[in-house]
Amino acid sequence: MLTSIFCLFILQKPTFSPSTNTANTNVLSESIAQDVQTSTIPSPDQKILGILLFGYGGAGHDGGFLTDAIQILNIDFIKTQINLISIPRDLWVKLADESELKINATILNSATSKTDLIKTGAPALKKLLTDVTGVKIDYFIGVDFVGFQRAIGINLKGIDVAVAETLDDPWYPIQGEELSTCNMTLDEIKEVHIKYSGFELERQFTCRYKHLHFEKGTVHMEGGDALEYVRSRHGSNEGDISRGHRQQEVLTAMRKKLFSLEALDKLPGFFNEIVKNTQTDINIEIVTYLLPTLKKSRDFKVQTINLSTTNVLSNTNSKIGGSILVPKEGNFKWDKIREFVKEQVNRIP
Repeated sequence: MLTSIFCLFILQKPTFSPSTNTANTNVLSESIAQDVQTSTIPSPDQKILGILLFGYGGAGHDGGFLTDAIQILNIDFIKTQINLISIPRDLWVKLADESELKINATILNSATSKTDLIKTGAPALKKLLTDVTGVKIDYFIGVDFVGFQRAIGINLKGIDVAVAETLDDPWYPIQGEELSTCNMTLDEIKEVHIKYSGFELERQFTCRYKHLHFEKGTVHMEGGDALEYVRSRHGSNEGDISRGHRQQEVLTAMRKKLFSLEALDKLPGFFNEIVKNTQTDINIEIVTYLLPTLKKSRDFKVQTINLSTTNVLSNTNSKIGGSILVPKEGNFKWDKIREFVKEQVNRIP
């Protein structure tokens, strides 16, 4: 897992100047991490590494800078263990300016530059997630839809995903058909708008959607298949929570494929094209420094951790009526979530 993320998404020219400051080695901080503005080469004795991974649509997509895929990669080099922690996009949070919103809008609402939303907004998401989970996050890596599809379809030449739950979604949106009238007359369109609202209204325009089906078992996926698999919202038992599980399945398949290609021995040329559609605060010096350890990660134990309504979260509605997830103890009370994550991280897979 660690290998796939580093190699797929961060091998590029430095975007920040590295310093010689030592990184914080605490796995579970008792306070919010300080906002890191520059990349730092890890301390020689660093035992833990935390990386925020997120996916977003990018320019040209509706809500293109909402981070609808959020995972924390927590690596323990001493235990030789990788923890992949899934964060649901509907988690209700409070930002430093006291504004309340879904966590997937954090970057968009925290960015300090309109021309560089991701790089200037991501540090706020790193800081917030450390507060929520207690896990120290050192770096971030963001990838848009184009970069994701190219990495899997072109550079990896497809992946084999262990699908744990059959996905059957008849309502996957077709890009470019969002405003199609589906041959309805103006009067028919007015009638359905009066009669229906929300998703029920959208369901009346069947031509805007296609049917996805991924059978339980090993499924070969190209870039477009994998993107549809991790984005689907209507074909699994736990909705957004199931999306987090599927994202973890795809990351695991990417890791396996990278090792089969012996990609670490082909740096840097193998990955030069992949990084064109990524954003990160990591640079090539950090990758080079960690490379000997990355090569050992083939045999690391991997476990997945998911925040959900089956453990620490509850479903409710925001003040404006939208569906959100909050801690069972109440809004912004993260203590039990921290305890849960700590317990999961420390258990043996």
